[in-house]
Amino acid sequence: MEFVPAIFKALASDPDALVTAWMQARALYDDPRVSQALERLREHARPCLDYSPSGDVSATVAPFVDELPVLLLIVTSLGLTLDGVLRLRQPPPRDLPEPGPVPVSIVPEERGEHRLFDEIRAVYGTEHVPSMYRALAAREQLDEPWAAIGPFLDGDAGRRLVDSVEAAAAEEAMRFPDVAFFAAERTRPVLDQFRQALPRNLIFASASSSR
Repeated sequence: MEFVPAIFKALASDPDALVTAWMQARALYDDPRVSQALERLREHARPCLDYSPSGDVSATVAPFVDELPVLLLIVTSLGLTLDGVLRLRQPPPRDLPEPGPVPVSIVPEERGEHRLFDEIRAVYGTEHVPSMYRALAAREQLDEPWAAIGPFLDGDAGRRLVDSVEAAAAEEAMRFPDVAFFAAERTRPVLDQFRQALPRNLIFASASSSR
């Protein structure tokens, strides 16, 4: 992918937690059955909105459209493991490369504040602004898709779809019980932020993509 997902950046300050989270994530990435689960999540998260994104917005969101379903599946799986819904298993041998320099992301992000960021936080109920919005803000493209999709996410229909996507992600994660390796309870506040954001991110990205 073209960027390091924010969930792994957020966990990087706790190397042991990052390693076990990555082991669980990698097991999901490597499972050939996951591709069908991701396609079901993509279809489930597609809202029925009268909005046709511009080509520029669609191009900016494209990398996120590709990766958000698997990130939603991973974070849901990690959360269900912490919740005790998925029974903890013995992790496989780490077999990890030696740490190296963090590559520079080719996806630009607005690291400061944009006038819409507080509104996005309020609608999401999170303390952070997802990278997708920062990428749109960096290209001065955020106003258009947020004006079209933000009110939906903040309304009853949007909340119902968010709940439905969360339930669908849990159902898909339950199909992979053997990957439950993550037990870093101390990371729950961080993980909860991503569990809150990712269903909304996937809905927004689906609506903002021409695919």
